Amino acid sequence: MKNLFFVVLLTTLLCTNFSFAQYEIPKTPDFQTSVYDYYNLLSASQKSNLEQKLIKYSDTTSTQIVVAIIASTEGENINYLGAKWGQAWGNWTSERR
Repeated sequence: MKNLFFVVLLTTLLCTNFSFAQYEIPKTPDFQTSVYDYYNLLSASQKSNLEQKLIKYSDTTSTQIVVAIIASTEGENINYLGAKWGQAWGNWTSERR
């Protein structure tokens, strides 16, 4: 009985901690670009250069890369956050340009 109590308590604590450790993905922007700098890390020229390189890469390979710079993942696993972000924003298609 004592073990059951600890299992329930541990499960509750873990679920509570995981629910707080979630990054809130920003709303899908109206304007499509390749670089979203939410941390203001890049200068305007750096951002422009990176965007041009990513556009050129997309044109030559048909693979689109989007860069999002954020201050913190707020405890969320970066691999899962990237996948969730992509799923939340969906695919950029020619209809959205």
